[in-house]
Amino acid sequence: MIRTLIVHDVCLISDLLAKALNDQDDIVVAGRVASPEAALEFLKENEVDVVLVNILLPEQGALGLTKTIAKKFDYVKVVVTGLLESRTAILQCLEIGAAGYVQQDDSVDDLIIKVRHVARGEALVSPQVAGALIARLAELKRLATELNGYQEISLQDQCTELTAREREILDLIGKGYTNQRIADELIIGVGTVKNHVHNILEKLDVHTRKQAAMIARQLAMGEAMANGGTEYTWPSAYGVNITSRREAASML
Repeated sequence: MIRTLIVHDVCLISDLLAKALNDQDDIVVAGRVASPEAALEFLKENEVDVVLVNILLPEQGALGLTKTIAKKFDYVKVVVTGLLESRTAILQCLEIGAAGYVQQDDSVDDLIIKVRHVARGEALVSPQVAGALIARLAELKRLATELNGYQEISLQDQCTELTAREREILDLIGKGYTNQRIADELIIGVGTVKNHVHNILEKLDVHTRKQAAMIARQLAMGEAMANGGTEYTWPSAYGVNITSRREAASML
């Protein structure tokens, strides 16, 4: 169930939105408030997945609220509603932490669809906004390079903190080995393997074994390419056989 909070200073619109959302089987309105201050107090005491914030809150309250939620309640997704069809306004909201937006001309059905996507960690943006986001990322990278001498971190750089044993275990994770199989392969205890895996995830700044496996596979692919390899065979544990770079890249 997607728990939503409506932040709107017009009671009639708030009522209509609440009714439309509550009519859905997978959405429930956990609360309705009229100000950013009330919204933050509500979030402190209640579980909420998605917050709908009216862009026309007085004194640019929507922007301040969105920024605060992104900073203090980063697990909560913000959808800004009532936006004009302006790439500048939309980008501003997205840059300060909004996960999605609903324009003035969108329908209630559009809003419901976007709430569902945002709750799943997805986003729906127009091609124009997507293009603007890509351009903005390129601009930010250019500025970072000019001002800070920023250099992109490669996968090899990510792994520099790994010990030789951790790198060895990472390679086996990439091949689909279980902790027990890794322990048997390296002739060490399962508990020791678990400790190494924990350290690997922490050093690579990832949260799951699957993410670590993906990094291991990309490293192996990069090394194969550096050595002039042109063919890749995925570990049989994944049930996939890949024989081209294009196919391999599509799996990452």
